[in-house]
Amino acid sequence: MVPQSKKNIKKQRLGEILKSLNLLDDSQLEEILEKQKESKLRLGEVLTQMGYVDKEILLSLIGKQLGHPYIKVSEYGHIPGELTRLIPRSIAEKHMLVPFEKKGETLLIAMTDPQESEICSAISILTGFEVEPYITSEEEIKKALENNY
Repeated sequence: MVPQSKKNIKKQRLGEILKSLNLLDDSQLEEILEKQKESKLRLGEVLTQMGYVDKEILLSLIGKQLGHPYIKVSEYGHIPGELTRLIPRSIAEKHMLVPFEKKGETLLIAMTDPQESEICSAISILTGFEVEPYITSEEEIKKALENNY
């Protein structure tokens, strides 16, 4: 039987997901939300700054919540030149994304914000491929750009 927290992860708020996974308790969540209000940072940034959740775990959870898989691009290996030539470096840097694999007519792209459907549509028009976005960290994108462009 699938636990309730895993069945409805897309419908839950991030704080509730973390509580259901016993990564936070009510008082910690309250403290984090207060810090978020004061700092005007995103919840995920506050969680990682305060040391409550590892960035990779957080991105993986956010990816599940949004319906986009998490990928650590640096572990994926060298990105073929045929893929990096599809998207100019200036566009990749501006939108914090990098293509990392092609499967048939689909281009897999790691990005910091896979919810940016306008960018995905623009990349699809630019490349002629369907785009499947994955979530990753800004650090991962910067490393991939440095090592592959």
